[in-house]
Amino acid sequence: MTDRLAPDVSWAALQAATPPEVAAAFPAIQWRLELLWQLDRPARRIAVADLDWMLDLPLWQRDGVRFQVRPRDVLAAPAEFPAHYQRVLDSDLAYPIRVIGHRDRMTVLDGFHRLAKTIVNGGTEIAAIEVSLADLHSTT
Repeated sequence: MTDRLAPDVSWAALQAATPPEVAAAFPAIQWRLELLWQLDRPARRIAVADLDWMLDLPLWQRDGVRFQVRPRDVLAAPAEFPAHYQRVLDSDLAYPIRVIGHRDRMTVLDGFHRLAKTIVNGGTEIAAIEVSLADLHSTT
């Protein structure tokens, strides 16, 4: 899938390439996804509407280039983004997304394709595990 082929880069290079609106959306902490998944926290249901703002950020890759695709664009025109749309359809809603409170709103750290699938399915809530800033620091 071409949406997953962006080359590995250093944290500094990734930060330098991150569009300002994306950088502002996330805590500026280098964290590891596999350690985030290991955090044992209870899941709760949160409103999809509380996460809607994130769908307008260029979060996804295209043709090996990061920050090219907005989840809302995939939802609006799935045929234009078949790899991402397939990932949306294939995502497993049995796994809660990971979120953090940041700048007075909820920010998705992991689970954008699951969020999109929830929207495709007409869902208004999604299972989420909320982590703290301390939790995030523990995943570095």
